[in-house]
Amino acid sequence: MHELLPILRHVFPAASACDTLSSVTQANAEGFRVQFEAEDDVTVNDVFIKKVDASTYASKSWPDFRRTLMYLRTEVLFYKVLLPDLKERGFCATPDILLADFDLNGLIDEDEKATDQSRPEPENWTAEGKGGHIIMEAIDNPYYQDSPIALDQAKETLSAVAGLHAAAWEDKELLIKADKWLSRGSYHLKTRNVKELAGMEQSWEHFRSNFGESDPALFDRCSDIGKRIKNLAEYISDEVSPGPTDRYATLSHGDFKAMNCFLPRESTDRGVILVDFASTGVGLGMSDVAMHIHHAIKAEDLANGGEEVLLNHYLDQLNTQLGPDKAYPKDVALRHYRLACADYFRFLLGRFWKSASPETFEKRKDSKNTVLMNRNLESALAFLDRVEKHVTEIEKERAACLA
Repeated sequence: MHELLPILRHVFPAASACDTLSSVTQANAEGFRVQFEAEDDVTVNDVFIKKVDASTYASKSWPDFRRTLMYLRTEVLFYKVLLPDLKERGFCATPDILLADFDLNGLIDEDEKATDQSRPEPENWTAEGKGGHIIMEAIDNPYYQDSPIALDQAKETLSAVAGLHAAAWEDKELLIKADKWLSRGSYHLKTRNVKELAGMEQSWEHFRSNFGESDPALFDRCSDIGKRIKNLAEYISDEVSPGPTDRYATLSHGDFKAMNCFLPRESTDRGVILVDFASTGVGLGMSDVAMHIHHAIKAEDLANGGEEVLLNHYLDQLNTQLGPDKAYPKDVALRHYRLACADYFRFLLGRFWKSASPETFEKRKDSKNTVLMNRNLESALAFLDRVEKHVTEIEKERAACLA
């Protein structure tokens, strides 16, 4: 029997056989495009199954294993608890979800929050038989995924995520529910391994030693950026982490890279389809925008006004969808964007640049799921230049607050 057939039968009890058409293995889940046969008439025989077998990831350190489990729980609960509310508010840019379920008993408590890093590791836990799965519509032609993407494509993806943000914007009832059941972004400080922040200076010195000769003046200006971003990390995280009843709070996708967007090859009423809501939670819309622009867009396209074009497009789309009674003022939004860029840099430095080298950049240069700044030197240097300027402004802001 095909290993996925028992999962399929939760939705299609008459499924008698299935074939895996394609598969993808990522750091925290496996995905399978599956075609199946059924002994009764079904309207669908081609689905995508996302599967997390907890025992596959149990060799990770507890903080990293726990984060994998929280990704699963967050995505399942997003589809089961939040998505129905969002659809009522006009957001439908997801695949059709046929089943979403998990069993993490003995590993994660029901009331446990993803950001609660103080939770001790359970005693005598076992991952056997634990995990979960999601069965969803298989997205096919005329849709495609790509990374990097051009400015016009980025406008489409930013319009889609603006729809998510608008649907949840300052909706206290919905956001309180999200705060209880979901997570924070994939690069949020409170969901990351504490070793990343502790090693900021060492990560920076490693990156500088490998790439410093590529732009000596820039690396001179950024000589202590590791220490500076470490000192600002808590302040920045607080500023980009609204509570569910705060102004400008919304649902942030949390892992808004280009490969989590299905783009239509031709005009369609459905538009861009967003996937992978494993890091979704209460946050700022600009946290998604800052990640997306730098993860997915080439440095040459962001130069000479490209970045500003995308920011203005997002704000136009969002404010149009918010209507006359709500707004995201540009000065507030741009401050949030600077903070979010610096926040994303903290993640990039602590998670990826600590082991980056010309050899790893070359190895990953065609990896569409890898952030551009960890596989393309031009993008890395442009981001570093931009972020150092943001950090300088944030340092002045913080100093003024403390004065």
